[in-house]
Amino acid sequence: MSERRPAPEAERVGPLDVVAFACELAALVLIVLAGWRLGDGWWRGAVLAVALLALAVWFWGRLLAPRSPHRVAMPYRVWVKAGFYLVVGVLGALTGYPLWALALVAVAVTTSAWRRD
Repeated sequence: MSERRPAPEAERVGPLDVVAFACELAALVLIVLAGWRLGDGWWRGAVLAVALLALAVWFWGRLLAPRSPHRVAMPYRVWVKAGFYLVVGVLGALTGYPLWALALVAVAVTTSAWRRD
């Protein structure tokens, strides 16, 4: 019989973690909507939406993901996240979603600064 190893202790997920994750998803949705609106025609919009989404996922995964070997160190990570959300907010505001963009930037930057992850 094989030995049973104890399960690793699960990480606790608090309310700020949930809000931060929701902000990340909202940023991706806003990027897709902005790409769709920037494209001239349905196929160009779809291509631009997918391209902007891929760029955002690559950027986040490369510099900000918790398990990335190239993760930006603190305290600069908070500034990089704020810059990311600001760029997404400007892109969203310029494409017709100013209130959503403002809400995203305000909540995401505040949450990132508060969590200091």
